[in-house]
Amino acid sequence: MRLKLIVVASAIALSTTGGARAADAVVQEPPPELPPIFIWTGGYIGLQGGYAWTKPDADVDAFGLDDVSSGMFGGYAGYNWQYGPWVFGAEGDINGVWNDKSLTFAGPPPVTVDIGTDWLASLRARTGYAIDRTLLFVTGGVAWTKASADFTTLGVTFDNSDTLTGWTLGGGVEYAFTDNWIGRAEYRYYDFGNVDGPTALGSVDFQSQTLTVGVAYKF
Repeated sequence: MRLKLIVVASAIALSTTGGARAADAVVQEPPPELPPIFIWTGGYIGLQGGYAWTKPDADVDAFGLDDVSSGMFGGYAGYNWQYGPWVFGAEGDINGVWNDKSLTFAGPPPVTVDIGTDWLASLRARTGYAIDRTLLFVTGGVAWTKASADFTTLGVTFDNSDTLTGWTLGGGVEYAFTDNWIGRAEYRYYDFGNVDGPTALGSVDFQSQTLTVGVAYKF
């Protein structure tokens, strides 16, 4: 009987000691979860503003026609597809441009020429490289502008405006401040060929450069 009591007491003592040792074991905390990487796939729509430099290159150089510069404001929309760090997309934009310049020549007869563009629009492809929430991109495609080179002489104005088709190429950077709001800065160059018509300037070539900043909402 005493032997049984000793065996039972020893088992209880060993069990208690094992439990105490288990309680004293160090419990390791799980590693902290890393924040999710931003995914650029999806549609977006935004607003942008900036500055436009337009160079009307006239056949007649003696008139001293310079760059025609102004502010611009418009909107853009597009869609991105992400494959690994590479982002491919399509985008369109349209912008109002307020660049206009008047030139007056003594004649005879006296002539006033108004030259400039009214708006810029484009439809482009985009390719970019994403570093989490930062996207570096290049873009290029077809572009349109409303250009005018009107002249007035002897009280009569001859309207000479046309919608020109050309190309645009540029690049920039975007940053996703949140999962939905994305800011951008972008530079682009445009080439629209020429406007031919009965102006004192003859044929006029139009090239433009733009520098814009914008903010878009990603769906």
